[in-house]
Amino acid sequence: MSDAGGPTRIAVASGKGGTGKTLVATNLASITEGAVLVDLDVEEPNCYIFAKATSEAAEDVFRPVPVVDPSKCTLCGNCRKVCEFHAIAVLPREVMVFKELCHGCGACSLLCPEGAITEEDHLLGELIRTHGGVLDLMYGKLRVGEAAATPLIRRVKDAIPKDRFAILDCPPGTACTAVESIKGADLCVLVTEPTPFGLHDLKLALEVTRKLKVPPVVFINKHGLPGPDVGGFCDAHKVPVVGKLPLERGIAETYSRGEMIADDERYSGIFTELRDRILKEVGGRKK
Repeated sequence: MSDAGGPTRIAVASGKGGTGKTLVATNLASITEGAVLVDLDVEEPNCYIFAKATSEAAEDVFRPVPVVDPSKCTLCGNCRKVCEFHAIAVLPREVMVFKELCHGCGACSLLCPEGAITEEDHLLGELIRTHGGVLDLMYGKLRVGEAAATPLIRRVKDAIPKDRFAILDCPPGTACTAVESIKGADLCVLVTEPTPFGLHDLKLALEVTRKLKVPPVVFINKHGLPGPDVGGFCDAHKVPVVGKLPLERGIAETYSRGEMIADDERYSGIFTELRDRILKEVGGRKK
């Protein structure tokens, strides 16, 4: 049996950018036997830099968008009313469809009383699987100019092998892309830093995990910065702190070269303990 111990999904997220979320996700994946790393930051995927893949296979991802037949349309406005993403505008003489805003839910075509709306495929981006290298990686790459990233995130998540332990590198922040990425995970590792902004956005991210009913744990990066007591905050709110990575120049230099911090014996124990504590947390909750 692998270290992973089964088809578990671990989300690695953060309330803000720049906390070291990808650093934690890539290094955690590198020491977890049988794990697949999934980069869900489809607007700016960068885990491939650390994967050192020898080859990639890309698959186009489409989403359905509405097409209105003007000969059947009566301009009743039902499609506009049901579209919560404002992708349809009903004008006095025509219906306009904004494909970039459409999420492909199909409600407009389903509820059109005249059957005037059909759907066609719209290229959204790519699902990419890498081969060789130091990480088993799959990721999404959103097409330039696309405004709706969540359908691609859902497609990438659906493609994760059901029998694999998956580590999900989520988009930073608390917007819909982060929510879609964290949703359904068995555990969420929130990476933060001991700064006022770091603590503020950690509180927002914890609220997201609470709403999604995904158990959170916290990993503190850049530990040693003079700032708020993040550990004390977590203790007071009964959120486990599962690791701390010190603020050291050598870590930044290694990361900037696209190398694994966990390969350095000075820090390997931090990531081994992180992995073991995550597996213990998940194992305890699944009993």
